[in-house]
Amino acid sequence: MIEWTTVAARPDPRRLQLDCYPVIDEIAARYGDMDANAHLNNVALDAMHENARATMSRGLRDSGLFDRGLRLVTAQRTTHFLAEAHWPAMIRTGSGAGHVGRTSYVASTGLFRDGICISVCDAVTVLLDDDGPTPIPDDFRAALQTVLLDSPRST
Repeated sequence: MIEWTTVAARPDPRRLQLDCYPVIDEIAARYGDMDANAHLNNVALDAMHENARATMSRGLRDSGLFDRGLRLVTAQRTTHFLAEAHWPAMIRTGSGAGHVGRTSYVASTGLFRDGICISVCDAVTVLLDDDGPTPIPDDFRAALQTVLLDSPRST
């Protein structure tokens, strides 16, 4: 029998600690982020992960990557929802590069409420030019090395 589905492995326990992420930020949960059970819903948590990825990417823009006609696209995203959170809440976000490959990298993020990890996400981000995936330039690769998980923090 063919197995048609894949299930992502449980996150590494180190990912459940805010101090493993080099880029830290904070975002306020909104009233509209709640579901019918008064929990922050999964769509809202995914939006917070996206915001954390954008915060990390903003710090990498000085590499001039986008001036060269290159663009980044998300090819795959895996989110683990680990604990409930309720509104009102301040959510601390952590982000960093979990892996850097030849044409892509993994943007890894975590969401924390009161020191508890409520969700982690990994987004495979591919660098494209007009012909498709293209190798990551050395200067952008060097910038990604500064935000590898367990690197010194920036905010």
